[in-house]
Amino acid sequence: MTSGELKTVQDLAALKSRSSLGYFCYLLDFSGITDSESIAQVALETLYCIKENTKKGHKAHPKLLELEDRWYSQLRSLGKPDYSVYQEKIYLSEVWVCFDYYAKKYIKDIFNPKLVPDLKKYTGQGSILDLGNGIGFSSVTFTQYLSNNVIATNVRDSYQWTLNEVLSKAYNYELIDSLQEINETPIEIAFASEYFEHFERPIEHLKEVLEIADPSILICANAFNADSTGHFDEYLDQSNTFNPKEISRLFGKTLKNYDYIKYETKCWNNRPSIYIKKEVLENCQPIN
Repeated sequence: MTSGELKTVQDLAALKSRSSLGYFCYLLDFSGITDSESIAQVALETLYCIKENTKKGHKAHPKLLELEDRWYSQLRSLGKPDYSVYQEKIYLSEVWVCFDYYAKKYIKDIFNPKLVPDLKKYTGQGSILDLGNGIGFSSVTFTQYLSNNVIATNVRDSYQWTLNEVLSKAYNYELIDSLQEINETPIEIAFASEYFEHFERPIEHLKEVLEIADPSILICANAFNADSTGHFDEYLDQSNTFNPKEISRLFGKTLKNYDYIKYETKCWNNRPSIYIKKEVLENCQPIN
């Protein structure tokens, strides 16, 4: 790891893709993670594939497709997930793309009053919980958009954790690897971008989030129907098996059972989805 202080940027989400990728490379080098140029090249080519809507017949760089094939090969032949894919450095390419193409837009949209009216009316001074925050750029963005404390979750002893250790010190957010580490500070917003589909039992984990973090607002962008490294063909809840469409419906039903109401927005394709506690909506007053 490089000595000295990490150079920071004033508005990370405002960076164009190439500038954001350049900062990502700088962060990799600063954090002592090698092969930054290769990781960046894979990320850039994957981003182009997505923006071109797979016109060339590829949805990602071949190295990421190989990683995805490895994931599904073991999942479908042995019935066991190969979680070691998350420990591959090249997976960081995909995580950066997920921020630059998806999460960055989601965060911008939820604070755009033309798309999501009055959201800040329902939030107070509690913390923002960034679930599975990837390389940390989403958590940084929250610190730059809001004055609230930001808490990020990630997997300890991973490359993503290493990057977050550096970023959390530079941009002043908390980094934890278990929901049990959340203190008594109320959680205003829990943000989950492409997160719950990485759990074979997503409903069980959703309940953990709702019962432990107890957020006033849950903002999520699920992709249960998409094939990707870490996603499942079938999901489990108790002793039952569900296909992606069924688990998506159960996800919404579970939130309803916990008295969360889906908030109407003008976000494209209703992504991200915003759910607000019924009692918060009924009060119609800022939370103190």
